[in-house]
Amino acid sequence: MSRIKRVMLLQPASTGGNFEYVAIPRQGMLYLSAALAQWEGPFVYEREIWFEDRSGLMDPDKDLEGVDILMLTALINEAPRAYQVARQAREYHPDIITIGGGPQMSPLPEEAFEYGHFDVIVQREGEDIIGQLCDVLLERRGLGRNEYLDKVPGISYQQDGQVVYTKRVGLVRPDFVELPDFRSIRDLTPDNPMAGGVVETIRGCTEKCTYCQVIQQFLGYRLVSRETEFKRLEQLQELASDGLIHSSRNGSFQVFVSDDLHTPPLRAVKFRNERLERLKGWKGHTDNMNLIIQARAEIGQDPELAQALQEANVKMLYLGVESDNAENLKAVNKRQEPGQMHRDLAYINEVGFTVVAMTIIGLPYDTEESIMALADWVTTVSRYQTANFLTPLPATSNWKGLAPLNEHGELLAEGEMRPYHLYTGRQFVHHDERWTMQESREIFDKYTSRLQEVDDVYRRVFRILRTYKLRLAASGRGLSDSVAARLGEAAETLRDLSQPDSLAGREFGENISGRVGELVETLRAVSQPLANVRREAAEGIGSKLSELTESLKTLADPSVTSGKEMAAGISRRITELTDAIDTALADQRNGRKKAPGQG
Repeated sequence: MSRIKRVMLLQPASTGGNFEYVAIPRQGMLYLSAALAQWEGPFVYEREIWFEDRSGLMDPDKDLEGVDILMLTALINEAPRAYQVARQAREYHPDIITIGGGPQMSPLPEEAFEYGHFDVIVQREGEDIIGQLCDVLLERRGLGRNEYLDKVPGISYQQDGQVVYTKRVGLVRPDFVELPDFRSIRDLTPDNPMAGGVVETIRGCTEKCTYCQVIQQFLGYRLVSRETEFKRLEQLQELASDGLIHSSRNGSFQVFVSDDLHTPPLRAVKFRNERLERLKGWKGHTDNMNLIIQARAEIGQDPELAQALQEANVKMLYLGVESDNAENLKAVNKRQEPGQMHRDLAYINEVGFTVVAMTIIGLPYDTEESIMALADWVTTVSRYQTANFLTPLPATSNWKGLAPLNEHGELLAEGEMRPYHLYTGRQFVHHDERWTMQESREIFDKYTSRLQEVDDVYRRVFRILRTYKLRLAASGRGLSDSVAARLGEAAETLRDLSQPDSLAGREFGENISGRVGELVETLRAVSQPLANVRREAAEGIGSKLSELTESLKTLADPSVTSGKEMAAGISRRITELTDAIDTALADQRNGRKKAPGQG
């Protein structure tokens, strides 16, 4: 049996929700892949990470041919697709091993086994046990497998129709894996870079908001070491230099500090002070990064922390505003007061941060009138906004406390699967006396029509990247061929004109003739490298070549009696063309490790 095993890690396509989830790679699969890379066992694991929102839908029949292990994770609205792929994987490839996990399947393994037919579901985090688990599943395929699975902590498996849970003691060290495995992402090339990088420095949260899955998925509040933070920042610099993160012409690129993190409020003194000291150390390591973080509005009461964020090059703050209603905030255990929050937001805007206000509507004390008032207020204290209807998520108190609806807006029948494709935050998916599902959609549309949604920013970024890639694909080869043809045409004309017995050659004189010869050699030498320069540079060179070729053809025309009259112009155009070629090639050399279009 071969020691080399192929592992596919799949993040299924999203049906909606916040668009930044599409723009920024999820980290779970990146860390699991890296954990397999560093695992020392009987097998060597070759890994590929497939983000369907990025690379398109997987064909389980064709794309899983030769794959030994399929791993899937999913947010709630991605669950149906995850279950579909897992089932089809087993149908087309009966021997494939399937492992599920993530914030949807971890708390609901019974559902995952029923609809996805998985071998194993990982509970919460899994970097520390994923190597051991894969080894067991590959080596133990018979009736005795469960005896060995029972020794793997923090998983679920089926035995005699029942779900068995193995106990986990303690928590995963947050830097058990130092560096996430970005380079195993499918289709990640300089022609198809990530829209932005992502860095994790903490797992967990200091708060206890009732609507949030983070406090259940990532228990506690665990900081990676300072050394690991710097290694992860350095990794992002390398990815950007290699063109794998989209960079602007000045070399700057976007980095999102992952959304299970935020700078702690002042009351969490120990954690706040540690984060402050770390931020001070980031200065000089993040100068070309535009950092985006999730935080609490209490930063507005902490000028020292705000200054440290700015000096570290934090440009944008996602702030959990949720509501401007004190009763609503109390109902969801959000420890903040609306009046103070307004003052905090005013300060944060005043000192120059770009604020994205995250709001939740449909909270217990909301009315349609108060929701529209929230829109009017929040747009005065933030540049962009996100909007979500209160949505029950697994492992939160709302999951069992709110009666779910089916896709028609009626109470869900016993045994009926929830319509997860509607769990996007854009409508109620649970029974509420105030509004039906359809009425909640209308309110959502009315509310968001008054906002400047941050999703629009990410859509624009994706449009730019998509347009760039399409332009590159459509015109890259044609452009190279066109430039090569122009180079050939000009070189041929120059060869003819530089012959000693040609009228033009004689009238050029020795100096111009020598320059023509030098340019011919230059064109021969750079014809292939020029095929790879940026479109703008190639078009400029092509234009100059056309001008030069036309001038040379005119000079070669028998009706032209004196080449001397054009010699100065030809010489000038040769100089301009040579300079343009030198500049393009220098830019290409200097930018070889930068993203395409960066300059």
